[in-house]
Amino acid sequence: MSARKQGMLEAIEKFPTVRVMVVGDVMLDTFEFCFSKDSKPIDSEKPGKRAYRSHQTIKVLGGAGNVAANLASLDVHTILIGLSGNDEHYFKLRELAEEHHISLSLIRDASRPTTIKARIYVDDDYLLRRDDEATHPASDQISTTLVNEVIRNLSLCDVVILSDYAKGLFTYDNARKILHECRMREIPVIVDFKPGNAAFFSDASIMAPNESEARKLISDFSLINPAPGLIALRKQLGSDNVIITLGNKGMCGYDGSTVFHIPGNNVSAVDAVGCGDTVRAVLAIGMALGLSLEEAASLANDAAAVIVQKPATASISREELRQFVEGKY
Repeated sequence: MSARKQGMLEAIEKFPTVRVMVVGDVMLDTFEFCFSKDSKPIDSEKPGKRAYRSHQTIKVLGGAGNVAANLASLDVHTILIGLSGNDEHYFKLRELAEEHHISLSLIRDASRPTTIKARIYVDDDYLLRRDDEATHPASDQISTTLVNEVIRNLSLCDVVILSDYAKGLFTYDNARKILHECRMREIPVIVDFKPGNAAFFSDASIMAPNESEARKLISDFSLINPAPGLIALRKQLGSDNVIITLGNKGMCGYDGSTVFHIPGNNVSAVDAVGCGDTVRAVLAIGMALGLSLEEAASLANDAAAVIVQKPATASISREELRQFVEGKY
């Protein structure tokens, strides 16, 4: 067995010692699976159209909740802090968090609904997604409650993930306060962000956009020679380290001294939903365990290869990751 694989397996054994706090836009992901054989015409309403009976409905934690679910399934002690609407979906989010043994702190905001991403499949064909959401910025009162809740839990974590989907949770002020508190305590912060909010998160330990997000910030990125783009991106973001996830091309990164590219794994992709969440989760674990950026990225790349082989928003177990590293998955 190579030294690289041995090091990764040793790191996986230490996952249960890690404590991670996830702060971000929590969503409820729903998946409805319908089949043509169960449909019937509805001529009285719309000639030529059909009514489908939902064969299976799956509800899972999405957004920052999916990051937390991946951490928990990897046997990491996980705290999740975010917003929900003051509605019935708040209780479903709590139920799902309890199933994963996630310590959940949801701030109920009556000015917005719980964010829901509803995906509809017919005969396993992904037809559409319906979004229920509000994206206005959190009020000063909500922001103060959020920052206080983060500070209250900082002593219970080794690393923090800020998971920004531009749904209004993060403002410039509350993000800066959270990063300042983490810096004061020397707690690493990994950020998944939307390009329009990039300035909120400067001084993070790792900022990890995907390729399309990175190209919105820098125009000269090329995988043939990624160094100039990565160096420019790190400078622009003001981050200690940068990672760009590249889908089936793997990921590349820069830690201030070394540029690297980790090729994608050759697997049969089923669904890429949530892969980025898994990557940020494993990057955070790697930082907490003292791995180098490249080592943490390599482990995250393998975790993403497991997730992309699963349908819908999925999570990964520590045993699945171990088997993949060993070549047995």
